[in-house]
Amino acid sequence: MLRPREDENIEDNPYYSLAAVDSMGNVGDNANLYYTSWISLGLATALVYQILGDVVQQKARFQRERLKESDVAGDVEAMLASLTFFQLETNRESRATWYQSVYRLRIRTGIWSATLMTTLLILISSLHIWNEVLVPTAVRMKESAKFQDLCSTLVDSSLPHTLCERTSFSLLSGLVAALLSFGAIVMHLLARRDAAQFMNKLHDVNARAPSLIIPNESESFGGNFLPLKSEFLLAVVLSNLLGLNAVFATGVQGPAATVGNLYYASWISFLLCLRISLGCLEQLCNIDEDTLEQSPQNNDGRYEPPSIDGSEMTNSLRVNAQGSYASNTDLMDNERANRTRRYFVMGISSTVCSASAYDAAMSQESELDMAQRYVIFAPSLVAAVCACQFLLCLQQQTYRIVSQLWLGGLISIFMVAICMATLIITMHTESSWAVNAIGEVQVANLYYFVWASMLTAGLQMASYVEKYLQLKSKDYTTVIWIAVVKVCFVILGAGYHIWHNIAGTCTLDDIRSWTVTFCSRTVLAIVVSFTGMIASALIAVMRVIFTMRTFTKAIIRLRAHLEMIVSLFLVLLFAAALALITGIGGPGESVGDLFYGTWLAFLIAIVLVQSCFDEIRQVDEVE
Repeated sequence: MLRPREDENIEDNPYYSLAAVDSMGNVGDNANLYYTSWISLGLATALVYQILGDVVQQKARFQRERLKESDVAGDVEAMLASLTFFQLETNRESRATWYQSVYRLRIRTGIWSATLMTTLLILISSLHIWNEVLVPTAVRMKESAKFQDLCSTLVDSSLPHTLCERTSFSLLSGLVAALLSFGAIVMHLLARRDAAQFMNKLHDVNARAPSLIIPNESESFGGNFLPLKSEFLLAVVLSNLLGLNAVFATGVQGPAATVGNLYYASWISFLLCLRISLGCLEQLCNIDEDTLEQSPQNNDGRYEPPSIDGSEMTNSLRVNAQGSYASNTDLMDNERANRTRRYFVMGISSTVCSASAYDAAMSQESELDMAQRYVIFAPSLVAAVCACQFLLCLQQQTYRIVSQLWLGGLISIFMVAICMATLIITMHTESSWAVNAIGEVQVANLYYFVWASMLTAGLQMASYVEKYLQLKSKDYTTVIWIAVVKVCFVILGAGYHIWHNIAGTCTLDDIRSWTVTFCSRTVLAIVVSFTGMIASALIAVMRVIFTMRTFTKAIIRLRAHLEMIVSLFLVLLFAAALALITGIGGPGESVGDLFYGTWLAFLIAIVLVQSCFDEIRQVDEVE
């Protein structure tokens, strides 16, 4: 960690941590370094994973080529000739179910792998806090302090009273969760090995062999190693353990109260285990049985099975409840699984919002005002409603009630209104627990999960609105332009919030002169966000007008080139804003709305350039 030199006047230097993290592992004054380091590591890991997947895929292909020389093909063709049409149709449906089970198994293997990595990060981060903060503090207070009486020694220290106990629990939960996750991965690999062996033996007749032998999902693979119900139970146990760790570690007096490695690892591992539990529950309840995805037919009318060795399964056909095949556009209600997950995520996020607000209230000595009480009770109401909606979505009969606009749609609009009010109060009031006067995150749980609730509620409402308006095709470029408007609005609000709190300390000389100061950078954030919002809104309105009327090709081409120019301008504008706003000494140097909004606007502008380039190429090809 970079720190100011000892011979400097530390009181005049506001930057105590110029590296990615401080001694507690929390993000310091250089948030750019923190996130770019993790992104680089993530990209490198993805590249290694892709290379390993290609190696495994090539090995499986080589094995299939060798099996073609065996005598299995002749025996299989003879058995196919003895099957009746009814038997073939029945086995076709069983084969589709088995394919989907294999595909889900591969997805859960990847989620278990991510869980293992995050739990190891919990273990390492907790151990770092233990060795770098707790032990040195205890030794300064009592030289003979040992592991057994370390927490009792730290009671009289300046550290939070429960910091030692919560760090110890993070150490224990990280170790236990890592071991259980590793065991689940091993069981999955053994199950996938059995499935791969079965597919390789019958692959030489180009996926017709599964019509002969369709293994039962719980007996052919996974049943001897990790049955679905056992995996669901293991995921639920880990969810409870990691959920308790997330609550204790990220609380106001926990070692991960603010943003850092332990904070992200605690919540990501918990959410991953929740995703595994939800996936197993969906499969046990056949929650998306009516939207079971099938592998496409080839030119000979035979079905290609999904790859078990890492390649993606393409899906162009679906099977409905009667067993007949239909296109994706013929199925009007395939949102059941997605809505169930959104209600689940929204309920969890709202619960964490309410709990974190209550935790902050318990640590506050003064009396609560009306805004603080609202932040405590409003998310609790949303969580209760989401729990009821989630339970109704588990069964097909009760889901028909939830899917109606008069119930599910109105409830989603009601929850969006509540979440929007909670977001505004949390981010832009003087008594906010989530952020301080200049927008820096103070209570990370409240900050992130308020945003998660708001975004999930918006997606849920959009699903009902799209179904009511019967929107079949989407103009994604227009959606991206509207997204720029929304992100710029967030930047504008964050910038004005900071300016409102520092306006008394700024002078006109700070703005008129070209000196790069905190005040001038804050004004720059307001100007940049307002410019981007106006430009993007005008382009979005123009695109909507073009969908209502028919224009000549010359005008369409002119519009496409105009959008390209505006998108390039936004890329340059947001790139300059990144350097000045999120750099050291800027209003967005630390984690907050201004930091995330500026980066998100820059990345969306890059996507816009690519989208506009594709549209120009399409217009040129038509001519």
